[in-house]
Amino acid sequence: MFSDNLKKYRIEKGFSQNDIAEKLFVTRQCVSKWENGVTQPDLQTLSNLSELLGVSIDELIKPEDGSSHKRSHDINRNLFTVNALVAIFCLIAFVVVWRFMPLTIPAHWTHGEIDRYGSRNEILINMITIIVFFVIDIIVFFVLKHINGKRVIYFSHGTVASLPIAYFIIIVAVYAEYLQDILSFITCISVDFIMCVSVAMHPKISKQNYLLGVRTVETLSSAAVWNKTNALACYLFVGTSIVILVIDMIFIFEFAYLCLFAYLIPTIIAIVYSKTIYKNNG
Repeated sequence: MFSDNLKKYRIEKGFSQNDIAEKLFVTRQCVSKWENGVTQPDLQTLSNLSELLGVSIDELIKPEDGSSHKRSHDINRNLFTVNALVAIFCLIAFVVVWRFMPLTIPAHWTHGEIDRYGSRNEILINMITIIVFFVIDIIVFFVLKHINGKRVIYFSHGTVASLPIAYFIIIVAVYAEYLQDILSFITCISVDFIMCVSVAMHPKISKQNYLLGVRTVETLSSAAVWNKTNALACYLFVGTSIVILVIDMIFIFEFAYLCLFAYLIPTIIAIVYSKTIYKNNG
């Protein structure tokens, strides 16, 4: 399809998105939207593109053999990765809930009345349910590998992804009144979320996009800069998240949320790194 062909021929010619934008008198964001399939150029611009890249208009817009099936496979793989990260988030989140619970908690209700108390360790049993949901998604992933239909793929993975999230929300709602040090709890859940999103920033998981990753003029202008910067950012943010999570869960303190400012360090490092390698690559 056009977006994939444009990116392929642009890279083959050694052009950056900025180069294309300057030669066609459009913005770099406009070129980025073309390559991400958000918009398409008009006929005159398409003609200018074909001349600039040295290929025919037909070569620019024709679908590659099996491209539809490949795109479905890519969507299936990407959504499976998302569901894996959802499962990881929920598993870690249950450990966080366990940490902020009193040693003894309600363990069973009959007609809305508590009839049994138990150890907070029983909270961790809920992790089994999350694992079961993920196993279901593994099965869905392999079944959908043989199906060429984006709507079916989105619906199937989306349904499975909603199950662990809904289950976690229900458990937290049930035990909300027993949670201690609520600000520290919210901080740890937030760090857990940031850590999972940081994994998704890795270029092997997310290509250039408008949602995830360190988005600077340099990273959006060069695929190489994007890949190097966001690989580094992924490792830095995940490492920072683990440190903050461990500290906040061991040393529960009133102003734990201030630890979130630590994310400024990997952010600054990633931005400076993107500008440095872009400059060095010319």
